[in-house]
Amino acid sequence: MKKAFLSFFIYFLLSHFLVTAIGAEPTAVKGIIDLRESAGNKFIFKLNGEWEFYWSKKLVPRDFYLANPPVPDLFGQVPSYWTSYSAEPLKPTGKGFATYRLRILLPPGFRNSLAFDMPVFDSSYEVYVDGQKMGRNGIPGVTKDYTEPDYEKHFFRFTPDTDTIEIVINVSNFHHRRGGFWIPMKIGTFNEIQQSYASGWAKDWSSMSFLLAFSLLFFFFFVIFSRDKQTAFFSIAVTGLAIRPLFTSNFLIHNIMDISWDWIVRWEYLGLYVILTGWYWFALNLYRSKCFRTITLWVTIILAVAAVITIAFPVDIFSYATFIIYPLLVILFATVLFESVKGVIKGNLIDFFYFLTFIMLGAAAVNDVRISLGKQAVFSGYIFTQIIVLFVFIQAVLILYKWVKAYSEKEKLQKEHAYLNRHLEKIVNERTHEIIARKEEIEEQNIRIAAQNKKLSETVQLKNKIFSVIAHDLRSPVVNILYMLNLLKEDEYKEKYDSFADASIEYSQQVISLLENMLVWGRGQEDKIRYAPGKHDLADIILTNLSIFKETADKKSIKVNFTQVGNSKAFFDRDLLDIIIRNLLSNAVKYTPRGGRISILLKDKSNTNEGISLKVCDNGVGIPEEKQKELFTASDIESTPGTENEKGTGFGIKLCHELVKINGGTMSVESREGEGTCFTITLPDSSGPV
Repeated sequence: MKKAFLSFFIYFLLSHFLVTAIGAEPTAVKGIIDLRESAGNKFIFKLNGEWEFYWSKKLVPRDFYLANPPVPDLFGQVPSYWTSYSAEPLKPTGKGFATYRLRILLPPGFRNSLAFDMPVFDSSYEVYVDGQKMGRNGIPGVTKDYTEPDYEKHFFRFTPDTDTIEIVINVSNFHHRRGGFWIPMKIGTFNEIQQSYASGWAKDWSSMSFLLAFSLLFFFFFVIFSRDKQTAFFSIAVTGLAIRPLFTSNFLIHNIMDISWDWIVRWEYLGLYVILTGWYWFALNLYRSKCFRTITLWVTIILAVAAVITIAFPVDIFSYATFIIYPLLVILFATVLFESVKGVIKGNLIDFFYFLTFIMLGAAAVNDVRISLGKQAVFSGYIFTQIIVLFVFIQAVLILYKWVKAYSEKEKLQKEHAYLNRHLEKIVNERTHEIIARKEEIEEQNIRIAAQNKKLSETVQLKNKIFSVIAHDLRSPVVNILYMLNLLKEDEYKEKYDSFADASIEYSQQVISLLENMLVWGRGQEDKIRYAPGKHDLADIILTNLSIFKETADKKSIKVNFTQVGNSKAFFDRDLLDIIIRNLLSNAVKYTPRGGRISILLKDKSNTNEGISLKVCDNGVGIPEEKQKELFTASDIESTPGTENEKGTGFGIKLCHELVKINGGTMSVESREGEGTCFTITLPDSSGPV
């Protein structure tokens, strides 16, 4: 793609250089064109440059040889319309008449046969060469009534008698909106002019035939494949381009039939409307856009109205439609160029070819527009038809490419269809198995999600119940502490300071225990319990907690016996074991009646690879057998008051079981209702959890 762009850039530079070279031929200056150094045995030159211009004067050659010859009003640029001339106080209008005069300097002694290639003028002319009337188009007059417009291209032969040739041209325009030259007049040796004239005539006929053939071809494509409207609109545009040479340049219509001047112009404009409408709809189908569709609809309406005006009104009125046509051409060209550039950026090869052809079309359109406005252009005549021939050829190739591609895709689809027919049963079975497997996977996921939702719901309910119980149990000791502190402010209760202080300490311990259990349990629900195991002495933790609960046990006259057999060191997290032992001792004291006993046995079983065993037993109320089965796993929270109505959360034992598992140990319970309960914990002696 980059190489293609580089090639196009080089082509553009060469084209620019060639255009510059073409523009270096001699031009007229102050009514004289000097061919003395340029003319050879074979040549063709455009008689461009500054011609003598005499506004509102119909002069003949002899008028320039009177005693007081006429003086030019100005030196007008040819080719161009005289409305572009401005020299105070002269301001030519579109309608009127004038005389052009030019003198040609030939090489000394040049007497070869020459020829003049005469373009058409707006809207009639007659030409004199060295005083002889050589030809005319229509009848130029000084008023509209005496003027007859006509368009027909001519060339005539002339042999010079002197080294200077004088050309006088009378031009009249009362039927068009503009007057004067709009295509250059040429001079050259007879054979070269004759060949150029014949070549232009043949080129127009061949272009028209070529375009008509392709128009029918695209129309045939549309007939056999009507869904592709792009070919129909392209056929319409090409048809308009094909008939255009009949009414422009060489005016081939005169070889077919006699037709009036005004209908030649009408058909030229009607052809432009057809071409422009076809191109807009072609571009819309090529680059589909909602915005451009709206523009195309409005353009179609505008051109339809312009066509009605062209048929119903005279030339000098509907010829102003060119001021509408040119902006519409600019909009169309800008749109297709923009869209093709977007396609090129995306790497679309077809858009790259469209981009190149649009550039060529744009250059040709600029050339033809400048000619139609009477301004100097690179080429002396219309070239848009010839360029469009190239574009049509490229378009035909692209359409054939699309059709071949579509056919290839159709064959591919047919092969895939045949393959599907041959392997349909196998494919259906494979798809069925895939669907069944997918269905089973979805069902499993639904079951897991349902279980997770159920567990989540149970956890939320459990949390709510726990928070409710804790909130109730926290309220009581805090209220009691505040009550006793207020009593101590009274003089009559100061002698009970020690007993109130002991009670406040006991209540505070209850609050701390409740809060600590709640925090640890909450972390456990989120798997955020901090576990930092190490080698610790379990006996120290037991003795520390015994000192905490000694006051409470003494108040209930409970005897506590602690026995240690062997080594007391094990591998565990000290903080977590502290919570476990505190909960076990708290429950033992809570559910043991007055005068009861609590036994704590710490035994080293490392010789049998059983680690360290801790057993906490009491002779309290015991646990019913049905509750023992779900003591560690029950999701419901049930708080049982102690022997003296002590409060609890109901999840202390469950928490102990979870913390023991975290430490790599085991926990079991033995209990008989009315006789007592024993909780047994085993911990690894020197290694972490397995």
